[in-house]
Amino acid sequence: MSGASVCDDPDATPYISLGFVDHGRSPIERELGEYEQLTQEVHILARGSPNLSFGFSHRYTKFNFDGIEPQTNAHLHTSSFPVHWRTGEDKNFRVSVAPALSGSSNVMGHPQRYRSDTVQVELALVWQRRLSDRLSASYGLCGDHRFGDYKVYPMAGLDWRPHPDWTFDIGFPSSSVTYEITKSLATGIRFAPDGSEWHVMGRDFVGESRLVYEAYALEWVLDVHVAAKLRVTASLGRQLRNRFEMTLLRGERLDVESESVNRAGLELRWMFL
Repeated sequence: MSGASVCDDPDATPYISLGFVDHGRSPIERELGEYEQLTQEVHILARGSPNLSFGFSHRYTKFNFDGIEPQTNAHLHTSSFPVHWRTGEDKNFRVSVAPALSGSSNVMGHPQRYRSDTVQVELALVWQRRLSDRLSASYGLCGDHRFGDYKVYPMAGLDWRPHPDWTFDIGFPSSSVTYEITKSLATGIRFAPDGSEWHVMGRDFVGESRLVYEAYALEWVLDVHVAAKLRVTASLGRQLRNRFEMTLLRGERLDVESESVNRAGLELRWMFL
């Protein structure tokens, strides 16, 4: 879904979006059990000036575990407040910072329970360079939790448009290929890390720990402009290389993987043109 990380270039048009992703049931290794996952997101992007944009994002993730009992109720929230600033010749340098709070539902509702694991800071320093009329490059540094644990990592990408209907955005950590069928209909494939990390506490605030989730999303996407300001995006794909690091209710620390699983998503975006 859009706006997942400050590492991604913010949209040129202010908008508000609502997104949902439903995952199938996935067995956990060593026959420990299985789980289902549901993700809901809201993103708001506003523009303060031609160089400045800012917004709000909230991501709610719910894991339903069967066979294991995590310390948390597995209702997990991440709220962030991204700010993007462009400067330099042709606005080719971007600085993005997003203070964030990430925790289980009982932690998020009680600020006195916050600790260093609850507060996160996502950041990005990205340079863009146009190599030709059809090719541009980007490179820089990003820091976020898309790989599970917080990492500062290099990013690089090539945006190639060999034809007005085709866009190849190939790089690290995410890539996509888009084909514009008509002015109001496009389709494509995208691949990106889809993990996170949360500060979690048990019921009645007994016990606390970190829950780390690692995964990659590979999706086919259909994008439809149903009206001048409204865009609907549907997706089907696979959640790959799933891994959990969590504390169980009885205090044991568990590091396990699960099988790849199907996922289906829908996003509604209203653009403030």
